[in-house]
Amino acid sequence: MKPAKINREIIAPENWSELPMGDWLAMEIQHKLDEWCQFMFGYHLLKLGPLSSQLSCTTSTIRHQCALGAQGASLGIIADIGELPIRTGSIDACLLAHTLDFSNDPHQILREVERVLTADGWIIISGFNPYSLVGLGKLLPHLRRRLPWSAQMFSPERVLDWLHLLGFEVVHLEGFAYSALSRRSRIHCWRENTARRCGYRFASTYMLAARKRTLPLTRIREVAWLKRPVMVGGMARLKNQTRTQR
Repeated sequence: MKPAKINREIIAPENWSELPMGDWLAMEIQHKLDEWCQFMFGYHLLKLGPLSSQLSCTTSTIRHQCALGAQGASLGIIADIGELPIRTGSIDACLLAHTLDFSNDPHQILREVERVLTADGWIIISGFNPYSLVGLGKLLPHLRRRLPWSAQMFSPERVLDWLHLLGFEVVHLEGFAYSALSRRSRIHCWRENTARRCGYRFASTYMLAARKRTLPLTRIREVAWLKRPVMVGGMARLKNQTRTQR
């Protein structure tokens, strides 16, 4: 297994239209966001990366929503995703739409997200699956420098392991886009509906939702009767004196 942290530069797309069938992918992810954002509550929602910033989370009751990234036109904060300039435990939900795929150090991004999230905070991740028709394109040398094959592409199982190590509980995982995303053919809809029965393992794109779980270290309450002494000094002597007086 290749290490997740690499030294080479990865050029991330600034718009969904730069990806093959990118508009369709954005529409599919948006449809699933509309379903899951209804369960996210709080005060602050953070979108990481230019692709995340172009998605809407209006179905959530979280009103303050901000996008952060190193470059992009629709970003509210220009900063390094690996070093978030945000206070610890102040964000209620984070959206990472293919952010890990186009990152040099996805571990650091997840550690930062775990740091800024509140207890029971939400994280929603989408990415490309290397064990799919899109992933097979990385085997062709002439495609490795083109989008989306220039991305790292981490499998859903690998991302799940990272989240479990950070204390997240995955509550939803599904896959879609079972084609090579080269072009949309007439049988595209039929193929999508048929392949969904196979689950997410061979889908070109996956999406998951997880919650940060924090186990509080609470002090065990002392039992009241343990605070009272079982025996008092001089108790045996007092009993002997009462017996002699009788």
